[in-house]
Amino acid sequence: MTVPIMLCRRCVRLVSRHVRDVPGVVSFEIDAARGLLRARGGVDAGRLVEALRTAGFRDVRCGHRDDVPA
Repeated sequence: MTVPIMLCRRCVRLVSRHVRDVPGVVSFEIDAARGLLRARGGVDAGRLVEALRTAGFRDVRCGHRDDVPA
């Protein structure tokens, strides 16, 4: 799935922390440069989207970087 732009290591840590706790996720990879998240296991995409929202991501960038133009 495509994920919002991750501008820093904090973004990757936030996504990792939230995605690993999603029920059904066995493993996952994040390609921050390309904005891709690959999760393996019996996981519902809707739960991954909710995990991203919980991590503070909305639209095309993370919420903690409001000072950075989109």
